[in-house]
Amino acid sequence: MFDSSPIESWEGAGAVFNSAGSGGVMIWVVIAAALCIIPIISAIRHENAIENKHG
Repeated sequence: MFDSSPIESWEGAGAVFNSAGSGGVMIWVVIAAALCIIPIISAIRHENAIENKHG
């Protein structure tokens, strides 16, 4: 069971890193942060408007 891998050796093995060393990761971090922050700002504005309207 533990010896059932078809890989016999790691010689010649490689790895592929998507967006490694590029600005792609930073762009996704900024997008994720914006998607978290925008609803909070919208909710605060809405709550303030309702508070001002209803006293």
